[in-house]
Amino acid sequence: MMKLAMRIWFVAALLGACSVPAAKARGADWKVEHDAGWNAYKAGLLDEAERRLRVAENEAKAFGENDPRRATTLDHLAWVLSSEGRNAEAEPLAKAALAIREKALGAEHADVIRSLNTLASVYDAAGRSAEARATYARCLAAAEKVHGPENPNVAAVLDNLATVDHVLGNFPEAEASYKRALAIREKTAGGQPIDLAPTLFNLGSLYVDQEKYAEAEPLLKRALAIREQVLGAEHPDVAASLESLGWLYASQGKPAAGEPLLKKALALYELDLGKDHPHVACCSSKLGRVCLSQDHQDEAVACCKRAVGIFERTGGDPLEVAAAFEDYAAVLRKSGDNAEAEKLEARAKSLRDSLKSPDAAKN
Repeated sequence: MMKLAMRIWFVAALLGACSVPAAKARGADWKVEHDAGWNAYKAGLLDEAERRLRVAENEAKAFGENDPRRATTLDHLAWVLSSEGRNAEAEPLAKAALAIREKALGAEHADVIRSLNTLASVYDAAGRSAEARATYARCLAAAEKVHGPENPNVAAVLDNLATVDHVLGNFPEAEASYKRALAIREKTAGGQPIDLAPTLFNLGSLYVDQEKYAEAEPLLKRALAIREQVLGAEHPDVAASLESLGWLYASQGKPAAGEPLLKKALALYELDLGKDHPHVACCSSKLGRVCLSQDHQDEAVACCKRAVGIFERTGGDPLEVAAAFEDYAAVLRKSGDNAEAEKLEARAKSLRDSLKSPDAAKN
């Protein structure tokens, strides 16, 4: 089962805060609402973020439909909606922000790069990998021209482009982008080693998927050490590193070494994200496979059934949902329930086929 690479969603942290021109007196309400909404998003308060940003978008209309301030609010609102899984609603907002910025600022401007990154991320979150890749490629070309080829902003785009190539199975391209991003970050991280962790993690995960375990392990261990030191032992990024390292050991045929790491990761996800989060589902599914490999049948059934239940209630990345169905099917086959296993395998195949279909982008 592919361990999907970690997307770098928080564009503000990696590409810099979007340009927000100083508000005139009539725009004071817009600025208050906009800043409050964006800060709520960064704090994970998505309902409040949407409410405040929608008020800000309405206030921004006083500047004119094509004012860059309205574009900034639309762009940030797209991030909020995408984070809630509402990508069909986020897409037109991201496109509108991009159109406003291109018209007002030209094709080669930092805010246009941010809008391209936002739109690509919406496509990526919706499972529309081919469209995401094309948009990230545009974003990368513009970022190289605006910022220079060895700027941290370029590294951020390279990371995101590589995650899409990873999902598409373009492993050589993904590896080259990750390595280039890592080289840039090694030069520019300075006193901020945390900036290295996502790229180390993603490159290590790519190597796991290629069964290059010797190359993967030191990268994943280094990412884990950085995150534990900088973020603290209970941060969800630490959980992601524990999960990936645990799956590495399981993939090497060392389930007894992998199981405690996956259990610790699962507990951290539950503590920070709640019991019905997609990350909980993915980790629980992996834990089920590890339990199955050790003939812990009851625990394997419970873990995989839980993962499928979470995805059925909340939705999730189509590839991750398909993988959970396949994991549960493998557990059911081991217990002799072939009829239910076949149903899950058919659902997984349907999901995977839908992403390959020419009509997938419309869904």
